[in-house]
Amino acid sequence: MKILKIFILGILASALWGKTTTTIKMFHIFENFGTETQELKNSITLSFNTDGQMIDSTIYSHTIPLSKKYVYVSGANEGLKLKRNYDKEKILSYRFQYDINGNRIRTDLYGHNDSLYWKQYQKYDDDNKIIKRIRYNPAQAINPKMIFSENDSKSVIWGEDYDYDSTRTKLEHKEIYNGYVLVITNYHINESGIPVKQKEYFDPSVIFQTIFFHNENGQIKEERTVGRFGQSLESRIYEYDILNRKISTTVYNNKGEVEKIYNTIFDDDNFKTYDYYSDSEVKLYSIKETILDNQGRTYIEALLDGKSKILEKNVYYYSQNGQLQEIKQYDMLRRGRKGKNEIPIRVSTYEYD
Repeated sequence: MKILKIFILGILASALWGKTTTTIKMFHIFENFGTETQELKNSITLSFNTDGQMIDSTIYSHTIPLSKKYVYVSGANEGLKLKRNYDKEKILSYRFQYDINGNRIRTDLYGHNDSLYWKQYQKYDDDNKIIKRIRYNPAQAINPKMIFSENDSKSVIWGEDYDYDSTRTKLEHKEIYNGYVLVITNYHINESGIPVKQKEYFDPSVIFQTIFFHNENGQIKEERTVGRFGQSLESRIYEYDILNRKISTTVYNNKGEVEKIYNTIFDDDNFKTYDYYSDSEVKLYSIKETILDNQGRTYIEALLDGKSKILEKNVYYYSQNGQLQEIKQYDMLRRGRKGKNEIPIRVSTYEYD
């Protein structure tokens, strides 16, 4: 006996593609105090649909060899001249799809020449809480036995197939993504009618899968991630304060041992937050201090080591209409290598269409 259940999310999401987009460009500029030089290194173009959802994020590299930066000019101004226009090279491109509730349900990563690196899907429950994330490499999803053709399943983002045996004591559950079965889980139905997991199969194309668990307030309280063939990678436990703000993250390795601990303290009176990063022995190795402006936006971020020495400082600037305009990142660790008055910085500017 077979019960088939397919969620037609792909058809619902496809209507969001092809709409007018807004692009944000972020330019990274490097300069040193004293001998100031600026050079465009990278840019990221973020495109949004008319619903304000990001549908594309593309990273470009503007770094080219010195021999291509200069041209020889003859005549009165004869000599080598720096070119003002450079070709950019696409490095990575992320493309996104959403369901009718605005949840991001699919992410594709493309590289050079639009080669597809991986696809990622996200599932949500009836309350729009994320319950699963799975990433796989389509180039490795080649097993013909895993192709699922019922009800033209290739037209959907993801689906599920439930197959009971004649005694209804055994259940095989298949998870289908773009018409291909990535995960098969087998259950035994006990005397109380509760499915008990017996084994789970992951297609070799699966890169990782994360399961999310929520507390009574709908917040994520735990994540469990497995990699290829279902091998455990890590898990994370989250804690929140009475204002539902995340105050603690504990990361466990594949053996279930504590690997990292992140704690956040909110100093509401002084518009500050402190993030403390500790290792498995609860030894503090870095602190991030964030100062907010009078509108609750990030103004200054300072990264310190375990001895409160500043390693990096980021300053945020906003336009009159409240849009992020510029971020200056100061590398305090390398300060003084080329002179006491030199601090390497990187400037990211934001342009809105």
